[in-house]
Amino acid sequence: MSAATEFIHNIVKRNRAVAVNPPNPEVDMHITEHGSDWLWAAFSVFALLAVVHVFIYAFTSVKKSGLKKSLMIIPLFLNTVFAFAYYTYASNLGYTWIEVEFQHAGEGNRQIFYSRFVAWFLGWPLVLAIFQIITNTTFTNASDDTNLFKKFLTLFEDLFTRFLAISVFVLGLLIGALIHSTYKWGYFTFSVVFQLFAIYLVVFDVIKSFSDVTHSTIGDLIILAYIVVWILYPVAWGLSEGGNVIQPDSEAVFYGILDLLTFGFIPTILTWIAINNVDEDFFTKVWHFHLKSEGGAAYDQEKVVGETPRHSGDTAVAPSGVPNQEEEA
Repeated sequence: MSAATEFIHNIVKRNRAVAVNPPNPEVDMHITEHGSDWLWAAFSVFALLAVVHVFIYAFTSVKKSGLKKSLMIIPLFLNTVFAFAYYTYASNLGYTWIEVEFQHAGEGNRQIFYSRFVAWFLGWPLVLAIFQIITNTTFTNASDDTNLFKKFLTLFEDLFTRFLAISVFVLGLLIGALIHSTYKWGYFTFSVVFQLFAIYLVVFDVIKSFSDVTHSTIGDLIILAYIVVWILYPVAWGLSEGGNVIQPDSEAVFYGILDLLTFGFIPTILTWIAINNVDEDFFTKVWHFHLKSEGGAAYDQEKVVGETPRHSGDTAVAPSGVPNQEEEA
């Protein structure tokens, strides 16, 4: 055994999370040290990305007011949340158990990590937000001030619709995982329907963005390719919490790969694409447009049309038809 291999082996052997936090005696199917090792590796990737984005946010040229600085918060928040979640997951914490409906991978109670669903609930809306920024050319072509505030409201409405859809998707999987009977598949159906609705909205945005000259071809293609990864989430659920086909260790590997792509690498890549393409002053323009619509323009006109100042010593000239006070005197 080489020195490097022995060093790595010794590091892995130090993982005693499952021994320190043993599963409840009532749990028959749970992660082992091998599953915990993989989860610690996923945690390390999320933590590294989070630290990198902290330094980028604080010390690079991106540190400026406006939309671009706000965009950096998306990968920073996502990687921080999932580093927290995978620390909990790898430590064999944040779980409950439920009696399995099917007995393909074993009998009895199966470990269900609700901490993962909490991370999904917090993270998915931001993933859809960066999709919306990439595919909606309003962010990259805001030079036309016509109906700018209306465009902003439309963007907010679109994001809110997607947030509701993805929330039902995550909650459906969570509730279904915690139900023993076959009724869990009803919640799974609700979840898949809302997932397909969210996918439809995203794909529609991508197709529409291709017709605009300011769109990002690379960003659009990444989102379209990601749809395949997105569809694998219900597949993973059906094989693990739903159908009890694979062991919890295999479940951890399956979900870990999907989460690294969904919340680690893809948002990071898309955020940097968005930073290079978006209009830095988009929200500033929206704010000024709102002020003008509230009477700011009228106020500017008053200042222009108001009384014209005259220099000291100038003789005041009365308007036509009005006698001058000096002539009367």
